[in-house]
Amino acid sequence: MRQIRSEIKTVGEIRHRNLLPLLAHLPRPDCHYLVYEYMKNGSVHDYLVGVARGEKELDWPARYKIIMGIAAGLEYLHMNHTPRIIHRDLKPANVLLDDEMEARIADFGLAKSVPDANTHMSTSNIAGTAGYIAPEYHQTFKFTEKCDMYSFGVVLAAVVMGKMPSDEFFQNTEEVSLVKWMRNVMTSDDPKRAIDPKLMGSGYEEQMLLALKVACFCTLDNPKERPDSKNARTMLSQIKH
Repeated sequence: MRQIRSEIKTVGEIRHRNLLPLLAHLPRPDCHYLVYEYMKNGSVHDYLVGVARGEKELDWPARYKIIMGIAAGLEYLHMNHTPRIIHRDLKPANVLLDDEMEARIADFGLAKSVPDANTHMSTSNIAGTAGYIAPEYHQTFKFTEKCDMYSFGVVLAAVVMGKMPSDEFFQNTEEVSLVKWMRNVMTSDDPKRAIDPKLMGSGYEEQMLLALKVACFCTLDNPKERPDSKNARTMLSQIKH
C-alpha cells in the first residue's frame, strides 16, 4: 500500500514529456489499478534485447534521442519539481518508449520527494536494482540525486554498448561489472570496443565515445565528482549529429 500511495502521490503531480503520467487510480477491494498511457514500443530494456537478438533495429540517432529524453526527465525531477524527486530505481526496464520512440521514465513506486532543506533520504531497506545502484548507497543507505546519476550513467552505457549489467558477457570478463569493464576499455588503446558492434561503421563512433565518457563521469565512485542531471544533459546535448 505504501508503494502504491507513493506512486499515486508522486506521479499524480508531475507533468513532463519524458515522464509517464498517471491517468487514473481505481481502488478495488482486493487490488489497486494504476492506469497509464499505453506505450506500444515497450521498455528500453525489451527493445535492446530485441536488437541484440536481431529482431529490431535501433540506430545511433534513435538511441541518442532516448538518452536525451531520459536526461531531460531526470533534470525535471531533480531541478524543476518542488519538492525534488529522487527516482531510486532508474534502469532500462523503467524507461518506456512512446509511439515516437520518445523516452518516458516510469515506475515511481520507489521514488521519494526530498524537502529542499534535505540533501538526502535515509532508507533501511535496499531500493533499486543490482548493477544500477551507486556503490555509496550500500555503505550509507543514504540516497541522493547523485545515486540517480550513477544509475543514469549505467543506463546511458547500456544504450550505447547494447549490453546490460546482468548480461552473461560481464560474468566472463575480468572485471565482472559493466562499469569497471567500461572504464578499462575506455582508457585502453581501443575504446571503440565498448560500442555496440551493431552501430560500428555508421560514422557516429566519435559521438558514441563522447556519450560513453559522460557515462564514465556519471558512474565515478565519488558521488561529489559526478555531474548533476542538468550538467549531464548539457554535456550530452553538445554531442552533435
